[in-house]
Amino acid sequence: MKRIFVAILIALFTGTYVQAADQVEVMYQNISDVDQKFFQSSAVPTPEVEVIKPDDNISSSDKNDDEHMPFFKQTRLKIQNALKKRDKRAEERRLRKEAEEFQKDLDGGEIEIDDLESDIEQYVEDNENEVPVSDVKKDQNSKEKLELVGGVKEQATENEMLLDCEDVSLNEDTGDIEATGNPVLIFPPQKVKLTADKMIYNKDANILKAIGNVVLTKDNMPVYGDFIQVNMNEENIFMDNIVVSPPAFKIRAQKAVSDNSKIVLNNGKIYSEKSNKFNFITRMIGPDFTKMIISDEDKNLLFSGNGEDTKLKIVASDININARKDHDTVQIKDAEIYHNDKYLFRFPSFTAHTNKEQEYFEANYPEFGSQSRFGMFAGPGFVFDAPFGSVVKLIPLVNYKDDFGIGGAIKYKTAFNETNLMYGTGSDIFFLKGRQKLDDNLSLQYGSNAYMDEWFLGRRMPKYLAELVYDKGTTIKDFVAEGKDLTFRNRISGAYAHDGEWNMSSENIQSSGVGTMRFRYMAEAEQSLYKYEDAEKRKLLELSLVTQGSAAVYGTGDTQFIGRIGPRIHSQYKYWMQDIAYFVSGYSDHTPMPVYDMYRYGHSNIRIREAIRLNKYITVGWSGSITLTNDSPNGNLFQENTFMVSLGPDDLKVNLGYDFMRKTTYFTVAVMFDTKGTTVEFDKMEIKNPERLGRSDRKKNENDIAFEQTGTRGPKVAPKLQYAQVIDIEDPDKESI
Repeated sequence: MKRIFVAILIALFTGTYVQAADQVEVMYQNISDVDQKFFQSSAVPTPEVEVIKPDDNISSSDKNDDEHMPFFKQTRLKIQNALKKRDKRAEERRLRKEAEEFQKDLDGGEIEIDDLESDIEQYVEDNENEVPVSDVKKDQNSKEKLELVGGVKEQATENEMLLDCEDVSLNEDTGDIEATGNPVLIFPPQKVKLTADKMIYNKDANILKAIGNVVLTKDNMPVYGDFIQVNMNEENIFMDNIVVSPPAFKIRAQKAVSDNSKIVLNNGKIYSEKSNKFNFITRMIGPDFTKMIISDEDKNLLFSGNGEDTKLKIVASDININARKDHDTVQIKDAEIYHNDKYLFRFPSFTAHTNKEQEYFEANYPEFGSQSRFGMFAGPGFVFDAPFGSVVKLIPLVNYKDDFGIGGAIKYKTAFNETNLMYGTGSDIFFLKGRQKLDDNLSLQYGSNAYMDEWFLGRRMPKYLAELVYDKGTTIKDFVAEGKDLTFRNRISGAYAHDGEWNMSSENIQSSGVGTMRFRYMAEAEQSLYKYEDAEKRKLLELSLVTQGSAAVYGTGDTQFIGRIGPRIHSQYKYWMQDIAYFVSGYSDHTPMPVYDMYRYGHSNIRIREAIRLNKYITVGWSGSITLTNDSPNGNLFQENTFMVSLGPDDLKVNLGYDFMRKTTYFTVAVMFDTKGTTVEFDKMEIKNPERLGRSDRKKNENDIAFEQTGTRGPKVAPKLQYAQVIDIEDPDKESI
């Protein structure tokens, strides 16, 4: 149920800011970004969560935000740009040397200057923003001439307020300036426009009041109210009956007060009149039920209907939003959940944490699940902010394997890292699994007594593993014919691994106890051959040819080579969906770590995934990998054997599964949420430090701004002027120069 709150929290983080004029820019920036902000949630064991917005079909994990990137990527860009600058400086030195030689020849009257001068001017023009030229040059008489660095700069101060109206009157007794007749007040620094029936400004008190049909507008985003008062001295604001209309939600409150870096809204609600759907999809182990074609009349929707017959309401006493230095947090107290005015449940408190870019989400919900060798576990969760926009979640837990025991878990999460560490006396085993994103296609995965990603070779459990992975894929459209695409993916990795002590149930393979380096290259090419689809009749058939290869060399000198080829079929008939792939394989396997990464699929292997929708609430599935030639090293017919069941309506699926080979239970959730018909009512909402909500406290200098714009540190360098002429400058709107 925790993911249902996520879409609500989006509005709470981004849509409730009413501030003084100097804070309005922050308010609108966050409101206008409401549809771009998603949260990512997980429970131990960590599911991989992908958040998709159906409107543009762009995953949050696919966004490339140049303003926020892993440290390794920043370093790579800095090195690349440094090398480019070095090459340009070398080219500049070459041109300077040619110019000096040219000057000598020119003094002797032996050379025509047109061609060389043209080359130099063209080079300077192409590189004027990046390559500085010499500060000193010699003229024809070998006299030094000083260059003018920079240019004549004009500084103009913008007006703080501009007023346009039909009538203005001054009350000499009170000192009030009253504007009527369609008054329009503009704040140029914030690019904000304020309109009302009447405006009153007291210059002595420095207080502005707008009365009747108040509209505060920036970037075509209006905030409506009956009355607004702005105290310019104390930088606070008071507003009656406000309505804010961000893209997905509206916010209405009887009163709003801003004072001392705090905004308080009383007796309000957040609601939506537009249909805006969000999908929170947890990647499945086994058959992917979300790929199934389902007719509209057969769907049963709980939270994502047309808004008329599907209404979700949260009634809370207090909502507290705190914008801290590197984190933003939301706390909802004493909240009741209703569906179509029917009471569902109540929770006393719910606190969510995220970083300034809102790239992950963590909250104080309980954790439960199971892991191979660790057993089942359950316990409450406590979340704490950590440095550099990270969070730590501590989970005291009870676990059961062969006996009951106690233990604990730690979850560490940042925008580019997620690490889980667990220990329980019931199994007396440490569990570690983590992943650090280093660049767009480069990551570091590490673990101990955990199943690690080995791509098409299956999930394997080493005793210890630290692996650097480069993984990238591409698609060539219409490779052999129209609609016949070629998809290619390759994976390069270097790892230190230690052979595991246990991998699959009923295996008799003995561990070598060896720990060594492993360097491996894996590749897959899939060529689409045929596709037929009739969504109305729920019929689908896709056929492709797949080739896979893997080559590994170990620190011991041993090697492993694997090659596979075969057809892959994805089909659906009515509500029966299946994926079948058959591979003919050739391999030479001399791995020194047999338990961890011995090839288990033999020379002839078939992989099957089946799913059947029994009714609107139940879908069952099975996935397996079967060795047909009876030549797998462990002697087992089944190398994979997992059952799955999906329960619930189509927009709220709870998926349960069990892997018989790995002795692991899976629990995942898929939610589709429609904002239309959703309402959050509150008695009081308090926002602390609204000016830094969604923004880091660290001030950006010229180097930071230049890096975000160009990928390089340092401000843009204006071309140095070789010659300068001072002329009269006229600016009709200037206040000072």
